[in-house]
Amino acid sequence: MNELPKPSTDPTPIFEHFRGTHGTELLVAATCHFGLFDKLSDCPIARNELKEALEMAERPFVVLTTALRAMGLLEPDAEGCFIATPLALEHLPSNAPFAVNNYLGLAADSPNVLAMVERLRTNKPVGSGTDEGAAFIFKDGE
Repeated sequence: MNELPKPSTDPTPIFEHFRGTHGTELLVAATCHFGLFDKLSDCPIARNELKEALEMAERPFVVLTTALRAMGLLEPDAEGCFIATPLALEHLPSNAPFAVNNYLGLAADSPNVLAMVERLRTNKPVGSGTDEGAAFIFKDGE
């Protein structure tokens, strides 16, 4: 069996751009449909409490929170509760002084965002025939 040669460059940036549309959909879903940053605007929320408040099963909760962590908008605190980052707190809660959630809301009713919301609510990836999948990989330190 011949071993395939390794590429001289890392294709990760291509995949990150490809997944970028899903990032937009997840951000709009979190902000406009689930009100995640409104929920986190006053204080940290324990992981299970946040998952329950969002009415999500484990898999979609992990997909959403992993994506938001990768975007630098969400992080765990020392006790393991979720907190919104300073960037998120300044711009994503509806009562933030420099809120951009109404701008994000321009995409809230787009078919792709609505499909993402449905996937998050039902815990079923579209057309996969399985309940397994991943949209984002969180890389610590990036």
